[in-house]
Amino acid sequence: MADLKVDYQLLASIHRTLNGLTWEFENIEDQVSAYDQAFGSSDITAAMGSFSGNWTTHRQTMLGTMRSLDQMVTATAQRFHQADNQLASDLTKK
Repeated sequence: MADLKVDYQLLASIHRTLNGLTWEFENIEDQVSAYDQAFGSSDITAAMGSFSGNWTTHRQTMLGTMRSLDQMVTATAQRFHQADNQLASDLTKK
């Protein structure tokens, strides 16, 4: 009996979730100055502007990380499928 069990459905679910999150992050609209007048204070406006600028930078970093993780999950699933197929083939050879 094998000690290693791979949950292909979980790997597929992670892949779908990462793709959905990546799409959402790619399509978020920057609203850097959309609310400036509503803040009523130049100090608050400056702080929010700084946050918005940092968010754009950090969002790009997060997107890169999500893409890398998705590539790893996809490669893991593919390699385990290949190993399963090879083992099944080796067991059925006569």
